[in-house]
This record gives sequence, C-alpha cells and structure tokens, in this order.
Amino acid sequence: MSFNIDNLLDGRDKARGRAEERMVTRLDRLEAKAEKLIGELCREGKPVFYVTTRTGKTREATARYELVDFLIRNQYV
Repeated sequence: MSFNIDNLLDGRDKARGRAEERMVTRLDRLEAKAEKLIGELCREGKPVFYVTTRTGKTREATARYELVDFLIRNQYV
C-alpha cells in the first residue's frame, strides 16, 4: 500500500467534521437544559433573567444568553 497525502487529509477533514458535529449537538443539548433553569421577572418594565446558584445566591442578567453561558461554563448543566 502506498502513502497518499490526499487520503490522509480527507480522513482528517472527515474526522474534524464529525467532531464538530458532536460538539454542536452536545452544546445544543446543554443549552436546552440551561434554558429550563432560568427564571424571568419584570423590574421597572424591563425583563430581568435570573438563576439560583448552588450556594443559594441569585445571579441576574439582562440577557438570557449570559445566564446560559454562565450555567454551562460552571457546569450547572
């Protein structure tokens, strides 16, 4: 069997694509779980989103994606 750089590069590209697909699927699943933990209230006519942390403290944000990122980054989901 002879060495072919094109086959090697194609294999690496396919493996990279599969890994990226797995990562996107995992991230979508984690975001869906995080969304369920976020509450919403209205303060001065503007929505405020919040989550309660493990320590019992409440973390607030003006945008939902900030809390989703927080929950994933700190392994709450």
